[in-house]
Amino acid sequence: MGELSLSVISAAGVVRHVSCGEGEVTLSWRGAYEPGDRLVVECPEERAHLVMRLDVCLAESHVLLVGGRFELPVPAADECCPYGKGWAFADERHWAYVRREDPREAASWRNLALNAHDLRLPTGEAPALFPHASTNVVCDNPQFWARNAIDGVFETAGHGSWPHESWGINGNPDAWLRVDFGEPVVADELALHLRADFPHDTWWRSARVELSDGRVLDIELARTGARQSFSLGGHTIDWLRLSRLERAEKDGFPGLSQIEVWGRRA
Repeated sequence: MGELSLSVISAAGVVRHVSCGEGEVTLSWRGAYEPGDRLVVECPEERAHLVMRLDVCLAESHVLLVGGRFELPVPAADECCPYGKGWAFADERHWAYVRREDPREAASWRNLALNAHDLRLPTGEAPALFPHASTNVVCDNPQFWARNAIDGVFETAGHGSWPHESWGINGNPDAWLRVDFGEPVVADELALHLRADFPHDTWWRSARVELSDGRVLDIELARTGARQSFSLGGHTIDWLRLSRLERAEKDGFPGLSQIEVWGRRA
């Protein structure tokens, strides 16, 4: 194993700050982020299991880094809405960390879908960081991007900016949401938090869950923002997809605050 590095790099490619370490690295930096800045994680291995938190606004996430490099564009203006507008990535004091996952953590039972650092990517671009959420919904508003559904924030009592960010379907009746793990995982349980900002919202009465092993589950959903859990039977999968979302009412805006997949790495 070689060194990990965590850097702040400007839009022009200037390294504004860098920290390096063997097993873990921290970024304790005083300075204001500027437009175009990126937080860059580098690792010498082609595939590495890491634990990271790149800002105090983000949940600690167990991730798989593929290709040795991950870049998180520092969100600004409206793109900060899902993270916490006014305080996320703000001020002039920043603390972040990346560490190698301890082998003893690999077998732990946890939410395998959680990745607060997930990014919306252009069509066809392969993610460098897993888990990764994708969708067929076209939406320019970051408050409703797919990444919001796996960021660890399961507040359901509102809609819009943090902590009410969610995945919205933008009126697409054929909308789907897919979570890729980047490797085989043992999936025991699916948990959904439907957005429940009633009466602004409606909800889905049913949905289909497709698993990468070919298994299909049709589930019934309730009018609630509380956690709704469904057995996945301990199947080994690489991804799952939520689709065939049936609206309960004609009016209102359905949304998903969070999707969780509980299990362990295969």
